[in-house]
Amino acid sequence: MDIQAIKNRFGIIGNSPALSYALQVAAQVANTDLTVLIYGESGVGKEVFSQIIHSLSSRKHNSFIAVNCGAIPEGTIDSELFGHEKGSFTGAVDSRKGYFETVNGGTIFLDEIGELPLGTQARLLRVLEAGEYIRVGSSKVQKNGCPNHHRNQ
Repeated sequence: MDIQAIKNRFGIIGNSPALSYALQVAAQVANTDLTVLIYGESGVGKEVFSQIIHSLSSRKHNSFIAVNCGAIPEGTIDSELFGHEKGSFTGAVDSRKGYFETVNGGTIFLDEIGELPLGTQARLLRVLEAGEYIRVGSSKVQKNGCPNHHRNQ
């Protein structure tokens, strides 16, 4: 897909060389199974770029989930990302899939990862490196087909 077609499809207006280069890189990485780090100032379109990468990838028919890590309370972030087992904490009346299990085969955009607690960042690193995570309250390692992770700091 050419750059102008991408701009038209996503409503992007602009012709700067930097924008064209960024769109070209997005199209290139969409053809891979790489984890992608997207960084930039607030409001520059990092989530839009993650959607572009997802829509141009082989995972386009699977789920896309955008998660604002800074908006999830610290006490529930591990459960939200990795899931939990029934009875693992007060209020866990059922087992629940986390975002990584839910999006398996798709793309997860993690916005504001710098806001995550350090322990959660370490567990996130394990997912990114090995495609493995453990639900809260479990000792069983879950193996994930490690989706395209578009991370934003």
